[in-house]
Amino acid sequence: MIIPPSLRFRITLTVLFLALLVLPACGPPDFESDWTAEELYDYAMERMEREDWLNALDAFRAITLSYSGSDIVDDALYHQGEMHINLKEYPLATLVFRRLISDFPQSPYSDESQYKLAYATFLQSNPPHLTQDKTFEAIRELQFFLQEYPDSEWSEEVHELLQECFDKVAEKDYRIGNLYYKLKDWEAARLYFGELLETYPMSNWASRAQFETADSYAREGKHQEAIEQFEIFIQSYPENELSAEAGKRLSELRAAYVAPSLTEDGPASMDDPASTDDPAATDDPAATDDPASTDGSSPAESESGNSP
Repeated sequence: MIIPPSLRFRITLTVLFLALLVLPACGPPDFESDWTAEELYDYAMERMEREDWLNALDAFRAITLSYSGSDIVDDALYHQGEMHINLKEYPLATLVFRRLISDFPQSPYSDESQYKLAYATFLQSNPPHLTQDKTFEAIRELQFFLQEYPDSEWSEEVHELLQECFDKVAEKDYRIGNLYYKLKDWEAARLYFGELLETYPMSNWASRAQFETADSYAREGKHQEAIEQFEIFIQSYPENELSAEAGKRLSELRAAYVAPSLTEDGPASMDDPASTDDPAATDDPAATDDPASTDGSSPAESESGNSP
């Protein structure tokens, strides 16, 4: 029997919700059943300071389940989410933070919870060479944060995490492009590098993609394209560790590409028709009888060859 993706998602959420209800019964917390919400909260905070995550989690959960009308429920939910992160229970953390944001939109924890929701989502993401569904989900949550809380004190942390997300998804494109680059499949390499540069221009992998794009053109013998791409690299990443190498390569390419064009307006070459119409070159018997004119050597070389 094949379960549709939407149904699988609902089943997962149901299991997580049931886990939140059942887990307290698995390990009774070390506090009295008649404690008030405030007493439970003080106990939980004291356990949290000792890094006793499990007992702190149990106390915070007891508040959210037994004292839903209390003014400190949003505080308890926030710290409950933190405990799940500390215990590496990231799916449960996202569930708790999402509940806080939904049920307490005016809570002072709402912006931080949105950030922690994105962070817990990112912590579930795969390594760069695998699918990045969770990374993209984290990006969406972070972008929602920037839209809803533009003046939040957590904006700096959000931008840092967003950069980390972009770097992770860009790394996958770079690694595929770099594989084709090593296989000398220049066109395929540039396809992935180009997609990276267009979609994630601010990622830390963009500079490498730009450099190897330029180098691929050079190795393919397309000097003009290589020159243009190295110029883009130097302009875009002047402080990059590869800038010196890019400048050197650019100078070499300019010399190799521009120098041949100078002969177009310069002195006539051996293949220039004007050289064959010169009477001095065709009518002088000495020119045709001189051995030096038939063996490709210069007169100076001939003279030195006939000397004792």
